[in-house]
Amino acid sequence: MKTKKIVIRGKAKIYETDENKIVIKSKKKELTSLFEYLNTRDFNNYPKILEENNNEIRYSYYTERQIMNEESIKDEELIKTIGSLHYKTTYFKPVSKKKYKEIYNTLIDNIDYLKDYYDKLIRKIDTERYMSPSHYLLARNYTLINSNLIYIEKELNAWFNLVKDKTKERVSIVHNNLKKDNFIRGEENVLISWDNYLVDTPILDIYKLYKNEYKNMDFTSLLKTYNEIYPLTKEEIKLFMIMISMPKKLETKINEYENVLETSTLIDYTYRTNGVVSSGIFN
Repeated sequence: MKTKKIVIRGKAKIYETDENKIVIKSKKKELTSLFEYLNTRDFNNYPKILEENNNEIRYSYYTERQIMNEESIKDEELIKTIGSLHYKTTYFKPVSKKKYKEIYNTLIDNIDYLKDYYDKLIRKIDTERYMSPSHYLLARNYTLINSNLIYIEKELNAWFNLVKDKTKERVSIVHNNLKKDNFIRGEENVLISWDNYLVDTPILDIYKLYKNEYKNMDFTSLLKTYNEIYPLTKEEIKLFMIMISMPKKLETKINEYENVLETSTLIDYTYRTNGVVSSGIFN
């Protein structure tokens, strides 16, 4: 069988012959046993492995359906697939109180660091006679960042009160690399790029999807759909909201245009996320 064309797409190579196409990727993890397990759990939205050896994995090629004005339908099918993955692979495992305490300490330390960082930054900006555009933008929106950090700290304490005495946690198979490009909507809907999968809290998946696609997907609607398929617990909701609300640290760039872009992105992300948090999607 002679190869007619080779297309490189990201980390994958697509080999086209007269008869078919196959996808070849370097092997990072053994995936055959994962997909066999998913099959036993009646979850089939994964690429079919044709061959797996020590160095690479060969998959069936899947064609995306290109239908105009149906991006929102693809988004809904993606979130339903994620909800189905979590629902069908969920189980409870023992957890130590130490784990929750470590999560709490890590997050509270980050909050304290960011509060101190932005407080010092705004004090420095206030002493400037002529503010740069990026500093002026931050000064105009400082109360937004500060109130957001206060909200996160309050919710983190409430979350810890919910979990501090728990002895079991709910986990599932987590894809751990969710974005629109890793979902193919075709005759079969398929999640691809499973190299980072693990067993962990399911909110890790929707958190990473949100971080990757918050500008491109209507999460107010999609998270409602997800929660109908896989209802989150009170503590999972709180932790998810804390994680998506955590602001990043602004890194000063040499170029002022990049500083303005960085600050604008932070403010836009915070406004969008506040809208998701206050929408009551999980009520």
